[in-house]
Amino acid sequence: MTAGTAAPLTHQAWHELQVSTRGEGYIRLDSQLNSWIAATGIITGVLHLTCLHTSASLTINENADPRVMADLSAWMQRVAPQIGVNPLGPRGDYHRYRHDDEGDDDMPAHIRTALTSQTLSLSVDQARLRLGTWQAVYLCEWRAQGSSRRLALHLLGSGPQPAAADPVRSNALTMSRRSGAKLNREVQARHDPDAWTREGGIDTDVDLMIDRLHDISGD
Repeated sequence: MTAGTAAPLTHQAWHELQVSTRGEGYIRLDSQLNSWIAATGIITGVLHLTCLHTSASLTINENADPRVMADLSAWMQRVAPQIGVNPLGPRGDYHRYRHDDEGDDDMPAHIRTALTSQTLSLSVDQARLRLGTWQAVYLCEWRAQGSSRRLALHLLGSGPQPAAADPVRSNALTMSRRSGAKLNREVQARHDPDAWTREGGIDTDVDLMIDRLHDISGD
């Protein structure tokens, strides 16, 4: 497909991906996503991801240096600590979150989710996510304990596109094939295996027709 040419969105696929986590941290997803995309047969399109939780989220980030994700965790712990809220201003002490039904890590997880993304829409090209060299897709687990997380995957796109026919070449090819069929009938009707010998090695009209058949078959 040439740049700027839009393929019709003729196919879609749906899947729910389950990811087990072992506590706060980041689970890289792009390998699993690419495997599923390849299995759908869709070559070009858009993958829409939705994290079906309020205490986990999605992000695109560094795929090479693990210190990037460690620093991100440290920043999140500073912004939304488990111990509670620190009022703005010079005075005031931390106070516990009001929403702590599931423990001290409950409300901080909701805050960190609000600061990141619940959904991502990613381009698909050649049956793979179109990511930058240093980019990866991560599931962010914000709870201290492990859990089973669900992601909704919705892929829209097109499969392999047939080569566009050139009308001029297509018509010329049809005419050549018709001429070839006619020549082939004439060769069969006029074939004389001893003619070339009797003519002293000079090409006969049948030989010339056979040469033309070879030309047509190579078109």
